[in-house]
Amino acid sequence: MKIPNEITSLNPDSLNLDAEARAIFLLLLNTIEQLVQSNQQLQEQNQALKDEINHLKGEKGKPKIKPNLPRKENDVPKEKKQKKWKKRSKKQRIKIDRTEIRRADPNILPPDAEHKGYRTVIVQNIKFETDNVEFKLERYYSPSQNKVYEAELPEDIDGEFGPDLKAFVVHQYYACRVPEKKIWKALTDAGIIISDGQISNILTKEKKEEFTQEKDDIFEAGMKSTNYFHTDDTGARHKGINHYVHVICSVLFSVFFITRKKNRDTIRMILGLNDDEKIEKIMISDDAKQFWEIAIYHALCWIHEIRHYRKLNPILEYYRIKLRNFLTELWKFYDLLNNYRELPNEKQKEFLANRFDELFSTKTSYQELDERIALTKKKKDRLLAVLEHPEIPLHNNPAEIALRELVIKKKISYGTKSEDGKIAWENMMTLLDSCRKQGVSFLEYIKDIFSGRYSMPRLADVILQKASMKATVY
Repeated sequence: MKIPNEITSLNPDSLNLDAEARAIFLLLLNTIEQLVQSNQQLQEQNQALKDEINHLKGEKGKPKIKPNLPRKENDVPKEKKQKKWKKRSKKQRIKIDRTEIRRADPNILPPDAEHKGYRTVIVQNIKFETDNVEFKLERYYSPSQNKVYEAELPEDIDGEFGPDLKAFVVHQYYACRVPEKKIWKALTDAGIIISDGQISNILTKEKKEEFTQEKDDIFEAGMKSTNYFHTDDTGARHKGINHYVHVICSVLFSVFFITRKKNRDTIRMILGLNDDEKIEKIMISDDAKQFWEIAIYHALCWIHEIRHYRKLNPILEYYRIKLRNFLTELWKFYDLLNNYRELPNEKQKEFLANRFDELFSTKTSYQELDERIALTKKKKDRLLAVLEHPEIPLHNNPAEIALRELVIKKKISYGTKSEDGKIAWENMMTLLDSCRKQGVSFLEYIKDIFSGRYSMPRLADVILQKASMKATVY
């Protein structure tokens, strides 16, 4: 259904219409807009049904090829501030494992050549080779006690595979998203004799209790370290059944939970709340219903709210202009809120509350936009929670970013097949993202746990220490 350009480009403001005629004219334009969009949706649904019929017949459906489209005219992106970037010297950060002195060829040196020291050239390289150790354990036998005495293995050895190999397997699977079969291929090519089942056991059963304790400690420390937290969820598969991954996080930590449902009772269970009990910390989320009535103070993500407006895609030019103009004012208001966070004061607080009422009382004559504006206005208290708590961010980006790795991992590995696997995903993704936020090497951290040495500071302690330092600064 194609609308003539004469209609799509109509501007009612340029026509000489009385009030009654203008109202009818705008009603007709809204009707046209709704009919065209409804028609597009029906065409898409019809094509989807045709494709399904073809699939059932053993044929192929219409290929889904995304067109190369420019940015929508009505879309007003948030202007990003350019970050000042300065190149750092990497030589100071390179670990030197050995030094090799290269001598100049004396045959090419003239008689008067004087030694002037050395010029340093650093070449980075890596070795991927076996480090198999055959331990010969000394043994003694006591006839009087009828007992054999034997030397002990090193403390970090538990089983037939060392901690470095176990850490490598876990790091490849979680941090590098390498499937189990490919990990097996890399190890066997290097000369390691290992089976698929042994790799699976390393990923799901080795140090299960220790890693679970690490996750629990991070969750406890993380919630103690902040007066607000972010939360979000996404779909997951466990034993072939739809599940959900929940994340509770802040800038200091991330903790993941895989559950069968995503309702309020599930979230209360994760947070350790009783029926109808509310957590006293500020919760930042999108406006999904499962997050209602969970926290005494509930702040909504502005980016999620603005996304509703950016999804609007009017056909008529008149409405595109209306939407574009409103989005411009919306982003200006967002900037004002951010400025308030940096320098809060009572006068600006009152101004922003009044500006919110003014902005979200706007009438544009574009029905879809006006309905969306009215919905936003009803969320005033939760969207303006920052006025009472300027320390909280305006968005829920930490939760979305934390879940992104799970979404990618799910596409590669599909899902978990056992309870041990589910627990392993929760534990390792918690450690992976918390290590990222603390600037800790995930590989070295899990190696430290597999070895049993625990020589590195625990993440839970680092989180509490960072929170304490931040509180001292402020």
